[in-house]
Amino acid sequence: MLLGCLGKAMAQGLPDTPDMKGKFTYGGTIGGGMSGNCLSLSVAPQVGYRIFSPWEVGVRGIYDLTVYFDRVHGNEYCHYFGLAPYTNVEVYKGFFLHVEDEAMYGLVKRNDQKVGKWFNSLYAGGGYRHYTYSGHYIYIMALYNFSSLFPNNVDTWYGSPWVLRLGFCL
Repeated sequence: MLLGCLGKAMAQGLPDTPDMKGKFTYGGTIGGGMSGNCLSLSVAPQVGYRIFSPWEVGVRGIYDLTVYFDRVHGNEYCHYFGLAPYTNVEVYKGFFLHVEDEAMYGLVKRNDQKVGKWFNSLYAGGGYRHYTYSGHYIYIMALYNFSSLFPNNVDTWYGSPWVLRLGFCL
């Protein structure tokens, strides 16, 4: 009975737990470009949660559209969409390490033919965050696709095992 009273007294002395507001991060990347007969558009929103100040976990949604214009054989539309759970940790004044497991589905459509394929990529790398005001930041990071090292998984929808990203978080 004495331990029960002591436990209740100790619990009343603990500080209030902070609310979850302010621990969530929102952001992502938006991109696009045109080169010759190719148009590319992409959007990748992300939401994360700071477990404690330097450590964040979250998920990134991905949609990429690439169109190859061809008047002779018909246009080719490539849709890629998927999810990528990630974690990152800030190691020193804006510098951070990042790990991500990306699962993508690619659908290529030309005339009446459709071909679909799954891609899975495991990325690791690092980057730098430049903080603005109120904890908002822009970031740049370089990631390496370690899945490209396995002989059975050489396919990637990126042209290189290296990926460079520039984005923002609120």
